[in-house]
Amino acid sequence: LGGTDAAGCYQNANDSLASDTSPCDRALRDPKTTRRDRLKTLVNRGVIHNRNGAVQSALDDFNAALEIDGEAAEAYLNRGNSWFLASRFEDALDDYEASLELGVKEPWAAWYNIGLVHDVRKNENDARKAYEMALEMKPDFLLVQQKLEGRS
Repeated sequence: LGGTDAAGCYQNANDSLASDTSPCDRALRDPKTTRRDRLKTLVNRGVIHNRNGAVQSALDDFNAALEIDGEAAEAYLNRGNSWFLASRFEDALDDYEASLELGVKEPWAAWYNIGLVHDVRKNENDARKAYEMALEMKPDFLLVQQKLEGRS
């Protein structure tokens, strides 16, 4: 992607403090943006929308990405986050599980999120199992370590 707007969008999505979607918007308007880059840009913009609290805009982006590729695991993972933010926990769980089935790049993140859903639902045993799966995959995952502390 180099120095393109799509690359800027990716950088903003991966910067936990970034809230600017304008590189994403420009990349999506650019007729030279490939179908694959469009899908990634929609997911990245959705991540930023979630961070900004614009959950419906995030959902719109993840749904558009899934229209391009219905097996885009990252879109499912991140759409699950939108559902979680909207307190639609069953939908979140469905999308997190779909992301795992489709081979999401960071499965520990999906397992952590599954644990969060179970925590909200007060399913402590299921939450523990999910957190343990995340920790098994990523032993240095500090957030999971913190969730498991005191649960023994």
